Amino acid sequence: MKVTIDKNELHLDPEIIVKCKEIDDVLQDIISYIGIADKNMIGEVDGEIFFIPLNSILYFESVDKTVYIYTEKQVYKSSARLYILEEQLVETYFARVSKTTILNLKKLSSVKSAKNAKLEGTLVNKEKILISRQYVPEIKKRLGV
Repeated sequence: MKVTIDKNELHLDPEIIVKCKEIDDVLQDIISYIGIADKNMIGEVDGEIFFIPLNSILYFESVDKTVYIYTEKQVYKSSARLYILEEQLVETYFARVSKTTILNLKKLSSVKSAKNAKLEGTLVNKEKILISRQYVPEIKKRLGV
């Protein structure tokens, strides 16, 4: 893979152009990362608003019609709806893994089979998360297993 950087004062906004014969898994990972590298989500804790880098988020979970944003250090409340987040996170590392959860697949350290054709994922912070059987085929495909 060849990387060319053209640094010039005439370039006002950074632009990334990918030239390739086909998009393989490595290139898709790079493209996905670029897509979320500078994006933030808005979360709230005790009335204080925070801007959370998307790549630091472990998962989003909906509980009693409220969406929570989980990072390794904090849980934030969000005003967003889960289905809207899912639409916004297309073409990223995030994937729906249950009716109530969208997971950052890059934060998985391992997966194993669970009861009833489900998967159990272990996150980088050692937390366990269940992947519902209806989402298992797509998750396996995206993980390459």
